[in-house]
Amino acid sequence: MTIPDRYQVFERRTQLDNKDCERLGSFLSGWKRLSPLLALGVNEPDLRTLILLELVGKQRRVILDRLLMRLGRVQRRELQKKINLALK
Repeated sequence: MTIPDRYQVFERRTQLDNKDCERLGSFLSGWKRLSPLLALGVNEPDLRTLILLELVGKQRRVILDRLLMRLGRVQRRELQKKINLALK
């Protein structure tokens, strides 16, 4: 799936795989469907895919805000791991 230029919000241009769109797209039907997925834990590439799918789709601000908050947590956790390793 090709993402239009106006929705390319991440540093690197992102091309979405159709399998990822099918796998993750159903979770964007509503917050009740997305919430358990986020509670289980989602990796950074999947969060980026979910954000782009929402941008291309319904563009619900509440869903986008929650996905961005979760992306920030995942990125912060990764940075904390690297810092902890550097301090040892």
